[in-house]
Amino acid sequence: MTQVASTAAAPASIDAKVMAERSIKAGYMKDAVKYLEAAHEIDPGDFDVMLKLAWTNNLLHRDLVALHWFDLARHSPDPKIAGDGARGYRNLRPLGEHVRVSAWFFPVFSTRWHDAFGYGQIKTDLNTGFLRPYVSTRLVGDSRLTNLSETSVIFAVGAATEPRHGLNAWFEAGEALNYHTAHISPDYRGGVHFTRMARFARTAFAQTDLDALYISRFDHDFLIYSQTRAGLSLVYWNFNLTADAKRQDWANFVETGPGLRLPLPQSMYVTFNALRGRYLIDNPARRSGFNELRVGLWYAFTR
Repeated sequence: MTQVASTAAAPASIDAKVMAERSIKAGYMKDAVKYLEAAHEIDPGDFDVMLKLAWTNNLLHRDLVALHWFDLARHSPDPKIAGDGARGYRNLRPLGEHVRVSAWFFPVFSTRWHDAFGYGQIKTDLNTGFLRPYVSTRLVGDSRLTNLSETSVIFAVGAATEPRHGLNAWFEAGEALNYHTAHISPDYRGGVHFTRMARFARTAFAQTDLDALYISRFDHDFLIYSQTRAGLSLVYWNFNLTADAKRQDWANFVETGPGLRLPLPQSMYVTFNALRGRYLIDNPARRSGFNELRVGLWYAFTR
C-alpha cells in the first residue's frame, strides 16, 4: 500500500512542478506559487521546490514568506540549491529582525549637466510590525555646487510602512545642513512608492517604479517620478517621466533610451544609460530636447 502511494505521488509532484515552471515563464507568479505549494505538499523533501517558492514569493514582495523558504532551501544537500538559499536568506534576514541598519550610495555623472552628483542614506529602523520608525542621515549634493542640487546633509526622524503589494508610504522631519554655506534649515519630506516587476523566462523582465514625493525645501512642491525598464538582466530599455505640481520647467520632462547594468561584487553594480529627452514646459533660454549619458555606481547593504 505504501509503495503504491509513493509511486503515485511522484508523477503528481512532477506535474505540479511543470505547471509551476510554465506559469513562471508566462509571468503568472501567483499561479506558480499555488502549483509549487501543491508540489511541496506532495513531496515535502524537494528542496528545488522550496527554493522556487522562495524566489516567487520574493518577486511578489512577500518577503517574510520568502525568508521562510530560503531558510529551508539553504539546508539542501545539493550545494547549488543550498548556496542560492543561503544568499537569499542573508539578503532577507534583516526583515525579520527588530532593529535594522541599511545604507545605499549612488554617485552618478551626467553629460546633460556636465556634473557629478552624489546621493546616499544611512538609516536605522525599528520593526514594530506594519510601521517602521527610523532615524536617518541623508546626503544630496554635486561636485559643482550648482542650484540643481540640495548640497546638504539631512538629519531626520521618520516612519515608513512595510511594503504591501509593492506599495509603501513614508514621512520624515529633520534639519538640513548645507555643507557649502553651513546654513541649517528645516526639512520635511515624504511620499508614496510603488514598484511592480514581471519576469519572462529566466532573464527577461519589465519593472516600473513610481514615486510621489513632497519636499518642503522645494517651495513645498510635489514631484512625481516614473521609471520603467524592460529587457534582459544586463541590457534594457528606459522610459522615464518626471513632473511636479508647481510646473517648474526643469522638473517636467520625459526621456527614453537603452541602458546597461554590470553587476559587481558586494551588492554593487555600474549602470550606463544613453537617453534622449524632451522638456514638457518651454523655456526660451534652452532647447526643448536633450541627449544624456548617465553613468552611475550603486552600492547598498543591510545589517
